[in-house]
This record gives sequence, C-alpha cells and structure tokens, in this order.
Amino acid sequence: MTHVVIYGQTLSGKSTLAKRLATKYKKEGIGVLVFDPVNDPDWPCDFKTDNWEEFLNAYWNSEKCMVFIDEAGTVCKRFAQDAIKTATMGRHRGHINHYICQRANLLDLTIRDQASHLFLFNSGLKDCVMHSEEWNAQELKEGTGLKTGEYFYKSRMGNISRNYLFKNENE
Repeated sequence: MTHVVIYGQTLSGKSTLAKRLATKYKKEGIGVLVFDPVNDPDWPCDFKTDNWEEFLNAYWNSEKCMVFIDEAGTVCKRFAQDAIKTATMGRHRGHINHYICQRANLLDLTIRDQASHLFLFNSGLKDCVMHSEEWNAQELKEGTGLKTGEYFYKSRMGNISRNYLFKNENE
C-alpha cells in the first residue's frame, strides 16, 4: 500500500474515519504521526503538531508510520515542495500518508497519483466526475448522493465498495 486520500465535504465523516483508522493502527502497534493545523486534541497518535517544521522533523526522523495530514488542501498548497516530497519519497521510509481534504483538485496531481487507496465521502458533482476519471470507477459519480458517514472505498487496482461509519443512520 502506498498513500491514502480521504475526500469529502464538511461534516461528511472524513475526520471521524481518519481518527478511527489512527486508533486501529495504534492498537496494531504502528506509529501514528499527525499534522493538524487546527490542533484537534482528539487524535489518537504518537506525535501531533500544527507546526510544519516540527512535523517534517518528526516525519523524516521516523520510519514505518501511518501519517495523517489534515486540511491537506490548504497545507499541501502552502508547503507544496515539502508536501510533494512526502508523497513521492515518504514511502521509502515506510510511511503511509493519509491526506484528508475537502476537494481533490486542491491537492497537486503528483500527490493524488501517489495514492493507492481512496475514501470518498459526499462530494460535489464536478469532484465526483474527476474521481471517477482518476480512479477508473464510474460508480464514484454517485458520491453526490452519499449521506453523512457513508463513503466509497476504492483501491487503485481493485473493486469499489460502499461503507458506513454510522450503521443506524443509513439503514
């Protein structure tokens, strides 16, 4: 597995999924690094910061971690060269980055192309069309109708599935 992208509109479930994944990784004994510009205290992690330089220091001085970059659209534009480097070279340190973003077009194409796994929550039509083209999955166009906590999961070369964070809301 290389990197992961988690896309969706505000309040669609992106952060909830990311924190659940971080919890799972921690339980498996895998290190979790988080860059969160809003500094949310609820991240289950080994290291968290809202300081980019601090984050990069921890990132390049660690190995085999699950890494979460929240608000990736803004962060990866502001620190473009460094962000692209984490996407293209981070896997050589064993890191798997999780880019959490409202819209894919806010992430550089190089970063998007490095991702091998997609979690798509409710998104606008233009975004869903872009996802369907980039991930070769026409079903992703249906992302406009996903409810809160409902998402598509797709691996780069695999099948697509529809999943739910909150079972009772969507049954």
